[in-house]
Amino acid sequence: MLDVDGVETHVVDAGSGPPVVLLHGFADTCDGWRRLVPRLLPHHRVVAVDIPPFGRSHMPDLKDGRTLIDFYGEYFPRLFEELQIEPATVMGHSLGGAIALSIALEQPQSVRHLCLISPAGLGVRAPWWWQALAGRPVNWMALLKLPNPIAPQAIRTAMRGFLAERLMFDNRGMDEAIEYFVDLYGGRRELERLLGAGRALIPGYTGDLLQRSRRLTCPVTVIWGRHDRLAPVEHAASFAAAVPQSRVHLLEDCGHYPQIELPSQVNTILEDALEEVRAAKVVSLRRRAAAAALPARRPGAPLPR
Repeated sequence: MLDVDGVETHVVDAGSGPPVVLLHGFADTCDGWRRLVPRLLPHHRVVAVDIPPFGRSHMPDLKDGRTLIDFYGEYFPRLFEELQIEPATVMGHSLGGAIALSIALEQPQSVRHLCLISPAGLGVRAPWWWQALAGRPVNWMALLKLPNPIAPQAIRTAMRGFLAERLMFDNRGMDEAIEYFVDLYGGRRELERLLGAGRALIPGYTGDLLQRSRRLTCPVTVIWGRHDRLAPVEHAASFAAAVPQSRVHLLEDCGHYPQIELPSQVNTILEDALEEVRAAKVVSLRRRAAAAALPARRPGAPLPR
């Protein structure tokens, strides 16, 4: 647990080598990367964060009309400074993808490579599932008003049904992943906290993230499930048009959670992308070293043959 910008934050920091920062999606925790981290650790420093207010991290104090998006803009520079993270691969899923993209735009010196997995935030309005947390299409607030012991079971049943329908392309064999979320937010207090986080995000959604993405200069890898029912896969084509240097991978038979549904494919894409970034860095360093080794010449003097 670290105190970052006044907020108790749960961080997992392990391994050595070029840093990879992992930012999970809405309602998730850093445990959502559990099927990718073992392949990253042998060659990278891996930093995985429970983004406040999710998981084991605390809720920030949002005063004077600040939104969670405003808070993240101040928080992540402090986090990178606290952990002494050099330019890194920043990888974000869903809400974490929107945050990672914002970091690359606002702190370009901190991001060597950007990886977006089913990113939220590329539409012109807040995603429908953020709106859903305010009461549609499942009336979560009505569930909270049910008497005990009916309420906890009703909440868990509604959450299980919502996730089974929306989270994965094929939820057979995915009971563990679904129950993970149900255990996190299946109680009254936990659901109220989740609803509060959803409401705190909506005012900060400006709808201009895709347009701003045109300013990106770093390498970008995008991974999207072709059957995503939460973040529209059409946004992948829009992003590719806006950011020509991006490499977009559409995974068949995959929903909103590629790193859990198809971890082997995602790991292969990431390893190839990280190797390309590493090779490009080596070439750049060699060119700088060669340029520094050239003898100085007088203005107007001919170049050496």
